[in-house]
Amino acid sequence: MARSVNVDIDEAFVELSELYAFVDTKNAENTGNLDLPCHRGCSACCKESVFMTPLEFLYAWDYVQRELDDAQRESIVREGLRLYAVHQLLIEDLEGEHTPEHDVIAAQLKFVCPLLSAGGACLVYPQRELFARLFGSTFNSSGGVYGCGLVGSHLAGKEVTLLRASAMADRLRALPLTFKRQVYPYYIHWLYGEMNAAL
Repeated sequence: MARSVNVDIDEAFVELSELYAFVDTKNAENTGNLDLPCHRGCSACCKESVFMTPLEFLYAWDYVQRELDDAQRESIVREGLRLYAVHQLLIEDLEGEHTPEHDVIAAQLKFVCPLLSAGGACLVYPQRELFARLFGSTFNSSGGVYGCGLVGSHLAGKEVTLLRASAMADRLRALPLTFKRQVYPYYIHWLYGEMNAAL
């Protein structure tokens, strides 16, 4: 895919990893003393729809190819294809010309991320997507915390300094292969299913 749009994928991965490092550093500075429930091993947000750009998927999938064994990869692919089949209509609604609000579809599209281990750990944690890094540690566009009820309850009544999720999303959109957001089952089906439509 990267070659088809004339993108140097290695350079794009470096730029993406630099953005991730910036976010991780700022989040550590801003939330290090808050004892947030969001940390490696918390999987509350992994039971929602996890959206990412093609670049983020390719970066995460690079980790899958390098770091996970054959059995883990096969399990992820099998579960991704199963989820695609179950949620195909909603997933394809995100691709249509007359796509309704992304948030409307996302509210209906709920499943456990296929990259979540049986023990509740993210299998691609070092190369997980931007919004997984932002969830629970940033402000949303309304000035509230971008996160789940666990974080909202934990931070209630506290004055905090956090990154704005929308500003980090803008930085992501400045990178190549960030023209849309989809879910892991979509991309897994693109790689391993019988999808005819190109990204």
